[in-house]
Amino acid sequence: MSLLLACGLALGLLFLPAMRGGAMTAAGHGLLSPLLLSICAGFVHGVGYRPLRPWLRALVHPLLLWPAMLGLAVMWARSF
Repeated sequence: MSLLLACGLALGLLFLPAMRGGAMTAAGHGLLSPLLLSICAGFVHGVGYRPLRPWLRALVHPLLLWPAMLGLAVMWARSF
């Protein structure tokens, strides 16, 4: 599920700005970095990597990762 969600959001990031045809605002740029980091963590979790350190394992846990990815994507899409 993490891999599918990360792939979907990555594709959305590729096509959404081109479809809107507008320049990104400062708020959009500010949200883009955490969004990209959460998508990368989704890819990491989706391919099956499980960190040994507990704090890293908590960062890529789906209960934290999925809402973070979806919430940041919604906030980023509304910032245009």
